[in-house]
Amino acid sequence: MTRPENVISRWSRMKQASANHAEPDGLTSELSRLHEDTGDLNRTKVPKAGTLASTSFDPASLPPLQSITAGTDIRSFLGSGVPVELTKAALRRAWVTDPAIRDFIGIAENQWDFNDPTAMPGFGPLIAGNDVQVLGGLGETERASEVMTNGVRADTMSAAREIDDIDHARAREYSLLAALLSRGPDAQMIGHLASLGSDTTPLGIAHGALSAAAASVKPEWIEREYFTLFVGLGGGELFPYASYYLTGYLYGRPLARVRETLKQLGLERAEGQSEPEDHAAVLFEVMAGLASGRIVAPDGTDRDIFENHLRPWIGQFLSDLEHAKSAAFYNCVGSLGRIFMEIETDAFSLSR
Repeated sequence: MTRPENVISRWSRMKQASANHAEPDGLTSELSRLHEDTGDLNRTKVPKAGTLASTSFDPASLPPLQSITAGTDIRSFLGSGVPVELTKAALRRAWVTDPAIRDFIGIAENQWDFNDPTAMPGFGPLIAGNDVQVLGGLGETERASEVMTNGVRADTMSAAREIDDIDHARAREYSLLAALLSRGPDAQMIGHLASLGSDTTPLGIAHGALSAAAASVKPEWIEREYFTLFVGLGGGELFPYASYYLTGYLYGRPLARVRETLKQLGLERAEGQSEPEDHAAVLFEVMAGLASGRIVAPDGTDRDIFENHLRPWIGQFLSDLEHAKSAAFYNCVGSLGRIFMEIETDAFSLSR
């Protein structure tokens, strides 16, 4: 049984119909050229995870990888009988939980004024002051965590947008994607996903496929999929970071640009969060906050963040997720994200 056309798809269809009558040929060709210009950035290939060493050992003798923090003694992972991939996974976990290593951005010639420490975004401690919004933890049921607005006055921002039903629907899509990419869904969230409705639009069909996958795949299999795709032993199959897809390296210049943009909005990562701000889930969470009005910002801020920090790479990442051979449930997540990003791209292009 299908439902009526959802508001996002109807909005996209009406935008397209309006553009077909009003948009000059020159603008159409210009938009096509812009799409071609960004194509090269979306061809980055993602390496496959390595295979485990053959040396036998007792895994029960080692603490869980998720329990490792910056202060954990990981010498037990460095023994001669431990597979090298597991050793690397422990080291990687220790590094990403240590701010001194995790937040380091390599020096790039002529990138910043190194005589002025405040000119280098990403350096120094991330401390939330009275005038800073705190970006909380990710992965709550059916949404990423809320962005707290304590200490930020609405009158400091000009031209705040009016939120309508379309924006609320967009916020829900972004929140859903942020939650699914931040960590594997729990049983409660899987139950909600299994009850998603569908319609005959591409986005509605993607919702239906995700719902069917949630209803047919066991929760432990979904958790295993997430681990294989994004964590793995020595690194997952996919790396959902802007820096990686745009430069081939983690913690690169795209991360510095994201941090500078979020700093201008009064957003900084909350203490204890290990993922850098150019992670797809973090950027989706920010877009959800802007669409819903939870983040107060001038008109057009969501379009600027999308165009500058998501559009150049997110399509390739979601396509890679959609076709990942080790996944079934997360293939549907990739399809949903790709279709939604195409709708957002078309809508922002028409708005421009």
